[in-house]
Amino acid sequence: MNTKKILETDIQSLKIASLPVRPTASRELGGRGYSPRQMREAFDKLPLYIIAAFNSLLDDIKSEGEGSLSAEIPTGIRPGHTLADLFSDLTNGNLAAYLQIDGKTLAEHLAEIRLALQSLTD
Repeated sequence: MNTKKILETDIQSLKIASLPVRPTASRELGGRGYSPRQMREAFDKLPLYIIAAFNSLLDDIKSEGEGSLSAEIPTGIRPGHTLADLFSDLTNGNLAAYLQIDGKTLAEHLAEIRLALQSLTD
């Protein structure tokens, strides 16, 4: 799992407040050496860092297998049922096991309909 909390120390050097108020002269001329291009790039650093962290979170959520984030998130559907289980069931076409009608799952209702239809043809 690649997801981790973004800490203050991770973004300290990315804060806009750490930049000069305006571009300054080069270091050779006694300035801090920020060109307009470098200032624009500095404004992009924090949002790009957050985007990368968010994309990593999405990758962890959709990953499969033991130790994946989705395998750790309980759904509350039943004890021990995780987001990974839900993703797997939806991918495998088992959505009917989750939808409920009058206290029974859609899968149970469909099974009863199948039995009723079979008894008509027997």
